[in-house]
Amino acid sequence: MLQQGGLSVELVLIQQNDTHGCLDAHPEFFWGDPRPFYIHCGGFSRIFRYVTRLKQQHPHVLFVDGGDLFHGTGPLVLSKGEAVLPLLRQMPLDAWVPGNWDFAYGPQQLFSLISQVPAPALAMNAKPISGKVNPFHSHMIREIEGIRVGLTGWTYPFVDQTMPPSFSEGFTFSLNIDDMRKVVHQLREKERADLIVVISHMGLPLDIKAASCIEGIDIILSGHSHDRIDKPIRQNNTWIVQSGASTSFLGRIDISFENGKITHIRHQLIPLYADEYEEDLEFSRLIREIKQPYETLLREEIGKLKTPLHRMFLNETPMDRLITDAYLYAIDADIALSHGWRYGAPILPGVITVEDLYQIIPTNPELFTLELEGRFILEAFETNLEQVFSPDPFQQKGGYVLRTSGVIMAYKPYNPKGRRIEHFLVQNKPLKQDAIYRIVSAGEQILGQYQSVKKHLGIHAHDAIRHFFQAHQTIEIHDTPRIFSI
Repeated sequence: MLQQGGLSVELVLIQQNDTHGCLDAHPEFFWGDPRPFYIHCGGFSRIFRYVTRLKQQHPHVLFVDGGDLFHGTGPLVLSKGEAVLPLLRQMPLDAWVPGNWDFAYGPQQLFSLISQVPAPALAMNAKPISGKVNPFHSHMIREIEGIRVGLTGWTYPFVDQTMPPSFSEGFTFSLNIDDMRKVVHQLREKERADLIVVISHMGLPLDIKAASCIEGIDIILSGHSHDRIDKPIRQNNTWIVQSGASTSFLGRIDISFENGKITHIRHQLIPLYADEYEEDLEFSRLIREIKQPYETLLREEIGKLKTPLHRMFLNETPMDRLITDAYLYAIDADIALSHGWRYGAPILPGVITVEDLYQIIPTNPELFTLELEGRFILEAFETNLEQVFSPDPFQQKGGYVLRTSGVIMAYKPYNPKGRRIEHFLVQNKPLKQDAIYRIVSAGEQILGQYQSVKKHLGIHAHDAIRHFFQAHQTIEIHDTPRIFSI
């Protein structure tokens, strides 16, 4: 609401983050007693309807995206992100920040995608090597009824350390607090911003620490870690929120100004329940058109599932147990490993299709085997635990705990670096430091330091999972724990 004289202004910020190519409504995981439950949520059509209607009803709305916009499901991976472009050209998006998975197709493809999105891409901590044009803006200003809104973007600072080398080719990434301070200072002092908003894809722990180190940020719209923040976190006078993932949620922040000063902030996390929020019919038609070239491939049935799949647990999940069990079934090995990914909407029991395979592991990496001494296996798991549980958020470079079959592990998450693992069994026998174990896994992210000695098999993850389903009438993923935090 704008009062006469321009003294009172109401501004609304709408956040989506980590959409991961979830074009349509899908089952979403919710906590319940005694067990979790699933409700159909989300889809770009619901987001489009909500935001466009809000912008029609309210004169001052900014809609931003927190990254991982171009990767995560079959149509997006198969088109190298281009399938979502017709939607983004229609979306009333005001700004966005690239996520780590937006670099999956290499910098040149990302440049092409950026050039086709009407809204500016913000990333002050990602820069091309010298001589290259920077496709990212450091910051921007939007003026609304005399209120100057300063926006900057922080992308994932470890793309060149934790993702395959092809992701970061030609780019440098940083977590430089001094540089971040300079941008905030420029927005406040030189650009005279009344409100400073950071669109981040660093993850909630990093955003909280950054807010503790940097003065002058009003709001951080966090992304990357898929947190559902119902009540905003306050750190150093900064509001920090995040809005889940997979197009299932929107975050809304209503901000009141009096004479250019913030007087009130209200936040709500909005689950986009399919039976509560309507779709836009024309936008839904556009989504069907986008998916149509891939329908024959994606609808192919590969088997049946008896238990739901999801990625909502820190130590291990049924979706990842399916992957590692399939690897061990396909390849004779002692241990199967998969990365502790966060992406992938839940999949309910029933017929499993190729579309589900892309939800489970969209990268479809090639399998490899690797023989390692037990001491180096322990070292790899300890390194992973440090990246997940480091007391310094700026050293947290992992997703979740490494996923595995063939291993039983008990660890203390808050023990010192290198001293977290208390018990470690391989095939139900205590690991021997000098014994040689055969590992099967897939992709460059897993045990990347041993890339030169990996034996690639010409089999991809989808092949292994497909074979696993074909060998069994119905797959049931048991929930007996293998990884224990003690």
